Amino acid sequence: MAENPVTLRRQRLRSRAAQHGFTMIELLVALTVMLIGLSGVLSLQMVSSQASSYSRHAGEAAVLGEAKMEEMRTTTDVANLLSGSDVVDAQGTPTANGIFTRAWTVTWSSSIATVTLVVSWLEQGSETHSITYRTQRSQ
Repeated sequence: MAENPVTLRRQRLRSRAAQHGFTMIELLVALTVMLIGLSGVLSLQMVSSQASSYSRHAGEAAVLGEAKMEEMRTTTDVANLLSGSDVVDAQGTPTANGIFTRAWTVTWSSSIATVTLVVSWLEQGSETHSITYRTQRSQ
């Protein structure tokens, strides 16, 4: 004998209610929320890495600039204190493929030289950054 359609419907509802697990929609929503959160964390990590790289290069440029300025302040061969430039690595070693460019200008006014030094570098394909130093010295 055929069962009552109402009874069959109740049995189906009970069997669905007894099932455990997640539906496909719930999984897709959870995955979407997780991906949005992970993309935020990833972008935060990228910005942090760029800031760290800039900080390291700015510190190295400051040391390189101070070293060159000290060299120019303490030189005894004042007649050869001229404008110029060089390309150096982070240790200050002249090299063709260094990331730092130091350019200095020496302007004499009677016996006083005004020295301007610019240390510049390119930060991972972005804009050029630079640090500028100025000082004066006598002959």
